[in-house]
Amino acid sequence: MSTPLSIKAPEEWPVGRVGFVALLGRPNTGKSTLLNTLLDYHLAAVSPRPQTTRRRLLGVYSTTDMQALFLDTPGVHAGDSTLDVAMLEGVRRALRDADAVVLLGDPTRLPGQAEDQQVLELAKACRKPIILAINKRDASNQEQQEAVRTFYGAGLPADTPVVKISALDKGSLGPLLAALRTKLPEGPFLYPADMLTDTLERHVGAELIREVLLDQLSAEIPHAMAVEIEAWKEYDNQREISAVLHVERDSQKRIVIGEGGSMIKRIRVESAKKLAELCGVPVHLDLWVKISADWRKRKERLDEFGLLPGFTGKGR
Repeated sequence: MSTPLSIKAPEEWPVGRVGFVALLGRPNTGKSTLLNTLLDYHLAAVSPRPQTTRRRLLGVYSTTDMQALFLDTPGVHAGDSTLDVAMLEGVRRALRDADAVVLLGDPTRLPGQAEDQQVLELAKACRKPIILAINKRDASNQEQQEAVRTFYGAGLPADTPVVKISALDKGSLGPLLAALRTKLPEGPFLYPADMLTDTLERHVGAELIREVLLDQLSAEIPHAMAVEIEAWKEYDNQREISAVLHVERDSQKRIVIGEGGSMIKRIRVESAKKLAELCGVPVHLDLWVKISADWRKRKERLDEFGLLPGFTGKGR
């Protein structure tokens, strides 16, 4: 998934347009989908439910003369739990680190709501070059797209580039990448050209298990859950993985396990499929459900689960 950074001396690395690009938007605008499509790699969990992305992920997109380091961030939303605060701080940190920002708008939802206002304020305050990307062009009409352009355009500089894309269609992303090329500074590549992410494989695996939880469980149960990889053993023709699914209450644990263990079995089977695709070999997966009362409100638990801003992962 990555090449050691020492494979080349810095003076041998390509030079071009290089910089960090923060993906900004309210929940479900397609930030994670866009990142996965650009990389041709399932790095970020994708779900139609809000708050799918919890931690900042780095995706490295390289061409012969450009290296855009995309920072996928949680969707901007209101919330007062410790987790909500940490997620918003993760967004702010990404904006501080960025050389440019791609603000994604969703024309299938009426703009101007509180989340849109918060996104716009963050974009204005960061004082970084902005590109407004109106997503879901294939699922919206001209009037809806113009409403997004008008709302965000009123608060952004007049020369802000506006592109229309479909995050699921890589062929539609040319104008976005062309606009980025004009915004990024020149310099040597920061990562090997064949590197896709600095995120450890086990942490990508945890994201994929969360994706299954969001798909298989109803209502708010997945949002009350955290995935912790306890063991990740690599063999030539197999991976042996053990993960803990943390819930906040006993009633949630019963739902996750299901009658006669039916739900946890389904989650295990579907998760093992996704992990096998990630690893390229069969996966033996063990799942355990543990009650971690009010973990979303406890900073020390967020730290343990890698959900505080600046977390980069420890070990493998």
